[in-house]
Amino acid sequence: MSDPVFPQFVGCGRSGTTLLRNMFDAHSTLAMTHESHFIGPLAKVRSRYEGEAGFDNDAFVADLFSDANFVRQGLEVEDVRLALDKAGAKSYAGAVRAVFAAYAAKDGKKLYGDKTPGSVTQIELLADLFPEAKFVHIIRDGRAVALSYLERPEWGPETMAEAANHWKNRVRRGRAAGRAIGADRYLEVRYEHVVADPETVARSVCDFLGLEFEEGMLRYHEKSKEFIASTKDPEAFKNLSRPITAGLRAWEDEILPGDQRLFEAVAGDLLEELGYPVSGAAPSIGTRARVLVAAVSWQLKRLVSFLSARTKRSGRSVDDIEGEVG
Repeated sequence: MSDPVFPQFVGCGRSGTTLLRNMFDAHSTLAMTHESHFIGPLAKVRSRYEGEAGFDNDAFVADLFSDANFVRQGLEVEDVRLALDKAGAKSYAGAVRAVFAAYAAKDGKKLYGDKTPGSVTQIELLADLFPEAKFVHIIRDGRAVALSYLERPEWGPETMAEAANHWKNRVRRGRAAGRAIGADRYLEVRYEHVVADPETVARSVCDFLGLEFEEGMLRYHEKSKEFIASTKDPEAFKNLSRPITAGLRAWEDEILPGDQRLFEAVAGDLLEELGYPVSGAAPSIGTRARVLVAAVSWQLKRLVSFLSARTKRSGRSVDDIEGEVG
């Protein structure tokens, strides 16, 4: 890999970003963070660090360690300060690179990347900040995503209609940004392809990133115990302890007919655009009414989340708030 890139694994939550992250974190040269969350939010307030007197490491470090997501990356304050002093960063982007290099060094690796699903809404911002960044957008059938969200409503949408709106918003925004930055920096992969043929997908992503494929990437599960234990909800990650297995569950066997019609009334156009099969059933008047109510409700929730987040020191907006698991 002659010219190192900064991989960014993004996508709507519950779409398989963690699976992809663990596969690539098993590469001998690449360390992938697990939802750092801070890059986009702090980029929006980077004027607080970048000044005429130079880059304010103290303010930057204070903001980093006030974020529980960053703390979970396992870096010590002293290590971050040392990395920043050594790098002599004069910009926010340079400081971020120094932090990620420290994370990689902790694992004895030289290359680094980030897996933060919510960054799917910030692709163009991050692409401008980091010319070396490349984005891998993993997409999964939205009906499977919705069922997964409803199992853990504390991570996001609480109803089928909310999940449909959320999935459609995230996927459309990611795809639009991908078209804007171009195919040399943006790649889409399907979750269904990852579980059906992981080696082919891994090789294609490696080619995109300029990495050499390694067989050990497909055996990531052999080292998953420590990762699973480090998460807030180990039960949610239990399948990462086994080899990739297609068909562990099928949304078609679990979704209620009314919920399927409701999801398709909200996001059926995107399902078809992506090539996923749809039932074709016309939504009833009642279903259309539920769609309208859900759309208003979801936007109100996003507004409340945004206003609440604006009070936080990190400057995180609603589009940066994502459940822990991708």
